[in-house]
Amino acid sequence: MIRHLLTALLCLFAAPLFAYVDISPIEIGEHPGTSGSLALSLSNQRGNTEKTEIGLDLDLRYDSNASYAIWALGGYNYTDTLGAQIENKGFAHLRYLYKISDPFYAEAYIQTESNKLREIENRSLAGAGVRYRFYDDRTYGRIYFGMGLLYERLRFSNPEIDPDEYNTRFSGYLHYSKNFSNKTEINAYLFYQPKIDAWEDYTVHSIAELQTPIFENFYLLLRLINNYDSTPPKNNDVKTYDVAQKVSLMWKF
Repeated sequence: MIRHLLTALLCLFAAPLFAYVDISPIEIGEHPGTSGSLALSLSNQRGNTEKTEIGLDLDLRYDSNASYAIWALGGYNYTDTLGAQIENKGFAHLRYLYKISDPFYAEAYIQTESNKLREIENRSLAGAGVRYRFYDDRTYGRIYFGMGLLYERLRFSNPEIDPDEYNTRFSGYLHYSKNFSNKTEINAYLFYQPKIDAWEDYTVHSIAELQTPIFENFYLLLRLINNYDSTPPKNNDVKTYDVAQKVSLMWKF
């Protein structure tokens, strides 16, 4: 175990990486016990390029192999160049899954996050809902549908322009997952979260990724991220969308 950990750290520090969190859906009984993944990045450039990048993401899962699973994940990403922040955000998420009757699951979760560049000092939320796996084919993969409600508190960097918000939102999502015999995996999900009393105020979060093994428990990941907020903070003219493409190295344990 120690030898694998040292090898992982050496490989992760060998080159600049984008930090990453595994989004593979949990199916109780498929991977009993504790498992997880770690992605770590550190880049420091001086001279013609003045740039610092730091990233850390951790994913921990416990599968009871009976009726429930617990999923904790979190991360922090920071980038600056010439003293100007390009990225400064972090989050932590804890989710509890309970198998009602396969393929129905109940979910409950809490989350806290910040995103300085989007003027979000803190977003804290708690939610619950159900998940249904309505398509399951060994050749073509699995498709999940989830829905529920969440309650959020939003604190912005400039409360005089953007006062605190307390919102109840509907949360619905679709998730596609496909595993191949060589451990390559495809994941894609789409979250839609409108306010229940103002449906024109909504957020959309989507991710599409490919992860493929390169050596033992190390994986190469290609990821496309697209987030949209219909009513972003007014301060500093924050844009409605964020798009990112990332290439990562991840160690699974």
